[in-house]
Amino acid sequence: MAEQPAPSIVAIATKYGLIQGVLGFVVFLVTTMAHVKQSWVATVVDIAILVTLMVLAHGEFKKTHNRMMTYGQGLGSGTLLAVVSAVVSSILVFIYVKFINTGYFAAQMQIQKDALAQRGITGPQAQQAMAVTGFILNPVGLFITSIISGVIVGFIVALIVSIFTQRGDPRVVR
Repeated sequence: MAEQPAPSIVAIATKYGLIQGVLGFVVFLVTTMAHVKQSWVATVVDIAILVTLMVLAHGEFKKTHNRMMTYGQGLGSGTLLAVVSAVVSSILVFIYVKFINTGYFAAQMQIQKDALAQRGITGPQAQQAMAVTGFILNPVGLFITSIISGVIVGFIVALIVSIFTQRGDPRVVR
């Protein structure tokens, strides 16, 4: 009976990226339906889940690769996990706001208008701010900004997590 090869770093990162993408979408749904106005709450939850899943992915890789993982492998794995996660969650959010909750953007625009009015910003300044907001608050704008921000945040998290999860070959003397 032949021994099965160890799963690749790509397979492990993709598996955990898919999980993170779905969980990120669930966090989005819960905060949207609960009308949570503090977006930092969702961000903190998303990052906590990302760190946890990245540590688990690195652990699985080390378990199947003689308990070793270089910093570069950890960074690559974590970054790929973040890319997969960002794409999956962005697609799910796009489908949700484009086809299921079609009033999502109108509600978000109203929240932005109210916030500007509360700060005393009215007239041409408010119109200019809302034009910029409108550029982002549409399905395609949200899709693009979600992917970009997801990859950037994921890369930064991978930079940090990989410092703690790396483990070199103990036989190599430095």
